[in-house]
Amino acid sequence: MANEWNGSVWIKDNWTDEEKTQALSILSSAEAKSALTTQEQIEKQQQAFDQFRRNAGTNWNVFYEQNQNKFFKDRHYLHKAFPLEFAWLYPHDDINENDGSVQDYSNESTCDDGAVNSCTNQQSLDHWSKSDEVHVVEIGCGVGNAILPLLEQHSGLKQHKKDSDNLPHLHVHCLDFAPNAIKILKDDIRFRAAANEGRATAHVYDLSAMHPSMISIGKQKGLANSADVAILLFCLSAVGPHPSTALSRAANHAMDMLKPGGILIIRDYGRLDEAQLKLGKGNKGLGENFYQKGDGTGVYYFELNDLKALFGNDTGSGYCKLEILELDYIQRVYRNRGDGTTRRRVWVQGRFQKPFPSSKRTSDRDESLLMQEFMSTSTQRWDNYYKIQPDSLQQMSLGEAISLKNSNNLLQIFPIEFGQWKSLLDPPNATKRKICATNGESIKAESLSESSNVTVIDVGCGVGSGTLLNIMAKQQMQAQLEEFELPLQPRLRTHHVDVSFEAIQRLQNDPRYKSVESGVNDVTTEAPVITSTVADITTSQWLPTYFKDLSSADFVLLLFSLSAMGPYKQQNSMLRNAVKNVASMLKPGGVVLFRDFGSYDDDQLQLNSCFGSQICSNFYLRDGDASGEQAMGTAVYFFDLEEVRELFVNAGFEVLQLEYINRPYSKSGKQSKNLTVNGGAIKRTRVWVHGRFRKPSNIM
Repeated sequence: MANEWNGSVWIKDNWTDEEKTQALSILSSAEAKSALTTQEQIEKQQQAFDQFRRNAGTNWNVFYEQNQNKFFKDRHYLHKAFPLEFAWLYPHDDINENDGSVQDYSNESTCDDGAVNSCTNQQSLDHWSKSDEVHVVEIGCGVGNAILPLLEQHSGLKQHKKDSDNLPHLHVHCLDFAPNAIKILKDDIRFRAAANEGRATAHVYDLSAMHPSMISIGKQKGLANSADVAILLFCLSAVGPHPSTALSRAANHAMDMLKPGGILIIRDYGRLDEAQLKLGKGNKGLGENFYQKGDGTGVYYFELNDLKALFGNDTGSGYCKLEILELDYIQRVYRNRGDGTTRRRVWVQGRFQKPFPSSKRTSDRDESLLMQEFMSTSTQRWDNYYKIQPDSLQQMSLGEAISLKNSNNLLQIFPIEFGQWKSLLDPPNATKRKICATNGESIKAESLSESSNVTVIDVGCGVGSGTLLNIMAKQQMQAQLEEFELPLQPRLRTHHVDVSFEAIQRLQNDPRYKSVESGVNDVTTEAPVITSTVADITTSQWLPTYFKDLSSADFVLLLFSLSAMGPYKQQNSMLRNAVKNVASMLKPGGVVLFRDFGSYDDDQLQLNSCFGSQICSNFYLRDGDASGEQAMGTAVYFFDLEEVRELFVNAGFEVLQLEYINRPYSKSGKQSKNLTVNGGAIKRTRVWVHGRFRKPSNIM
């Protein structure tokens, strides 16, 4: 055996019939112990798989947050494993020689094991020299361990004129559904250099849920039908078992990335890999040959027939499948140099080509049609949402409603503006906060100068802000009891606006609202001190009658409202109309108090994995699932900080404060509160955009 190894940590492996039978026996025994014999067990496993799918993006994001770029080493074997596609980048290497320079035990997927088929470097260069550009897409790129060595090699060739003759331009597009992975990749100097030259892009993308036409790669061009080569290295195995809806969609989307004649290359885990035999003993199965690992990620072990069914067979599904160029098992033995132990690995490897001409896909809906459907059903979606929500407030007394937990959160979110009523509400353990303004000035959360009236308009109010309703109700109680010996606060006047009739009806049935509504009017104007109306502020003609001459609000609340109105786009008038209408509500010097969903909030990671959820970039419909049903919930957009800045600055506002807020959280209820990784609890992270914007005094 020592002579066999010859200094290498990998050698080729040949299974005897007896060894294969023994491995199958081990696997069958483990499957028998975990066999599902009742309907309850089947349903329980399905629920576990659905939860795995929902949390997949979060689990991988946590993985890269913990491991950064330290877990996998760069893969330098692509030109040997797939020489026709990549040997042109290595003109001085012997692509048929396996140098055995493999990394450590944790990096078995980096085996430099040679190719299923071989060619010469010149054949590879001749193949690509017919084109000026080669577009390579890596799906499930992680932190770039495969794509970065290619970029580095290409840059080196360009620096040597003799090697750069007839050298095609290499363009790479990197996809992964873990935002942390994409961030780490974008920070790599090799990627930045290529990106600055316009030759590299990276995107947060879930192959099983998002069609490639949703990814823009510049010049108003989408990723669909753009790739000369698409790379799937140990990616499909993390999606789900075969057969499954998620895996089938992933395969279809990968095929859609290829231009006619484009090549899909795959390497992934194969059936009877030693890691599978060990996972099987642990009874962590989420489906046949599909397992959840200790870090929460999943892995499926393929047979060749699985890949034939996914990519090579025309099943009448409307997808023109690919021509199989190569498909085989790779069997290797890995030796740990430290202790001499060995491990038998099994992978599947294949090359598939998209035929000429390409059949047009009909299974994925056009973005413009999805937007039209959203526009026509948006209000109804919110009405439906509030109809199914329990309405416990209606049965509460006024005192019970006022004492609800977390109902005074505006004191903590906007202490500068709402600290004026702190003594009235007196929340337990309330402390002063400091808020960092955009100019770096530290502002104490002290009361503003008291005035006789403060007007607040709550836009997208839903069933109402507990803080506003509590202030109003307590001030009403003071007025009725004539308790004017208490410290005086500004008299609050509120107007509530929402697009949903059901939400406004719920608000009007709140005991706090009813108490204020039945009380006294403003002593100076005789106007009601609390009002509510159904209105759509994204239209140019939205103002209710009593707002016509108002334009005197001190504050406008925009709490998780803009995100429900539509996506941020330069040509999108909905959000711009909304912000301009908000400006018309404010008196000069009035302030918008803003908080909304930020890019890569945990909700976005979960929505990325829900088929039918994404309408366009960063804009989703809720209530999608892994079954493939179209999402029927409300809409949400996840903002970038600069998008919010542009919306308000364009409408004439001054930016007082604008920042991301990152908060760990755990859901309450029967569902799992935390993600668990190797037995430890990991909390999810919320990302919000928080801001304060002032209307200048010179704008009426």
